[in-house]
Amino acid sequence: MKHLLNQTLFALLLTLFIPINLVAQEAFKEFEKDKQVNNVIVNKKMFEMMSSVKVDQSSKEDKAYFNLISKLDDLRVFSTKNNASKEKMKSAVNSFVSQKELKQYATNNKDNVFIEIYINKNGTATNVSELVLYNQDNAKGETSIMYLKGGFSINEISALTNKMNLPINNSF
Repeated sequence: MKHLLNQTLFALLLTLFIPINLVAQEAFKEFEKDKQVNNVIVNKKMFEMMSSVKVDQSSKEDKAYFNLISKLDDLRVFSTKNNASKEKMKSAVNSFVSQKELKQYATNNKDNVFIEIYINKNGTATNVSELVLYNQDNAKGETSIMYLKGGFSINEISALTNKMNLPINNSF
């Protein structure tokens, strides 16, 4: 009986200490190997390296960019024009949003572009720890997902998307 209790306690502790971004990694893992999907993945170590690079930060945009990347832990961007992959991406986003209990922050359906933005359930515009952006650009025939984890403000995201030239149609 004591052995069973120890195993149960160990399993519970293990579950509690599995990193949260492991869920995101698993949810979108299939797109990393899909040859029909372009991807950009940046982890915390890379953000740390990027933020330590000494560059002239004289422009407001550069300052905002370097300030934001020091706050980020994980970035995953996937984009495709392949119809089968688009369907899988939409399904993965829906599943992830449901599983993580993210709340819808904003939607936009304009000029043949549909965008949904989800954030952590306790998040606000100035305090976000997790963000998922789903972008369906029917004019270009492209679908994109962006997953971002850290401690940031929604207003700061445009500095990142512009500087890294991410395919999300100036959603921010």
